[in-house]
Amino acid sequence: MYTKSTLFNFVSSSFLICLTGFNVTAIDDVAFVLSFLTFLLMSLLQIFLLCFFGDMIMTSVSLEVSIAIYNSRWYLAKATTAKQLFLVQIRAQKPCKLTASSYADVNLRAFMRILSTAWSYFALLKTIEKD
Repeated sequence: MYTKSTLFNFVSSSFLICLTGFNVTAIDDVAFVLSFLTFLLMSLLQIFLLCFFGDMIMTSVSLEVSIAIYNSRWYLAKATTAKQLFLVQIRAQKPCKLTASSYADVNLRAFMRILSTAWSYFALLKTIEKD
């Protein structure tokens, strides 16, 4: 449902982190630097929490359901119930995941890609500023 907004959040976060980091390094006024630094930290925290909880959904929900079914007393249940538990276990092995409009999964790897992209843009801006 929110895949397009999540994709927009990923793309805009890369630019915001880059431009805010550039402002922190380029401005000499301490008051402005503190406000931009606070904004930078909140932007990083916001995108980190989104990716962290997306990663938790991928790893814990799917894997733990499968393990919990395996460790249950499924062998004492009726045959139909055991078959249903087996189907749930098979489905749980395919991880549930949040996506950014089928472009990327929302996990900690995506967070690292956002930081990498922001750093690339930041380095490009710094080289342009020197010239």
